[in-house]
Amino acid sequence: MFKVEDYIARKLPVVCMAHRGFSGQYPENTLLAFQKAIEVGADVIEFDVRSSKDGELVVIHDSTVDRVSNGTGRVDQLTLAELKKLDLGLGQKIPTLKETLDLVAGKTGLNIHVRVKGKQLDRVVELIKEYDIVEEAFIVTKDPQEVLRLRKKYPEIHVCSLYGQTNPNYLELSEKLGVKILQANIAGPYLSRKWVEKCHRKGFVVTVFWADTFSDIMHYMKLRVDGILTNFPDNFKEVAKKCSLSETH
Repeated sequence: MFKVEDYIARKLPVVCMAHRGFSGQYPENTLLAFQKAIEVGADVIEFDVRSSKDGELVVIHDSTVDRVSNGTGRVDQLTLAELKKLDLGLGQKIPTLKETLDLVAGKTGLNIHVRVKGKQLDRVVELIKEYDIVEEAFIVTKDPQEVLRLRKKYPEIHVCSLYGQTNPNYLELSEKLGVKILQANIAGPYLSRKWVEKCHRKGFVVTVFWADTFSDIMHYMKLRVDGILTNFPDNFKEVAKKCSLSETH
């Protein structure tokens, strides 16, 4: 079972993080995509949290429902009841955060990309505590002020900052915020074997966003990153298996 402290201590093999679940084959950020990611052995599931008009925490990436559903409109301007009427494909609906945790808590690690702030973000933290997954989950946010607030108010909660993710100084910016988990963007001008080694020397772990093909997954493994977000966790597992076999011969 994935533990954040083990990840930070770099005690784990390169970690498979299913981006929005098994989103390469199933509707993203749905219970089906999460279940399928678990079935193929993803170590961590990444998903996004927003708030509905009536304050319910829901799992969806975009600020609108247009791309992923048969409806239109902003998530924060639709009630939970209205969001639940939408079809995401294959019979899937927009899940609440509680529905998601009911399914995945205790089965896999969680990379929770929060797109809420303040009291709503605090509610995410309280649910992490309620479901007893503090050791298996970490929160990801782009807001540096929220990173600092979370670290002060909830020192037991692990946080990854995306502030300056595509900036050449992403490592230095993250150092100032006191986080230990990086999520490097493949568009970042800094991403290289040398940069990853520098991060490791400074006590950081490097997750990379993202890689789907066998060749791309292999490429980032060769950079010695610690975790890879992927829409195809099955491809990741196949590459990891082949790498493991080659290392034993």
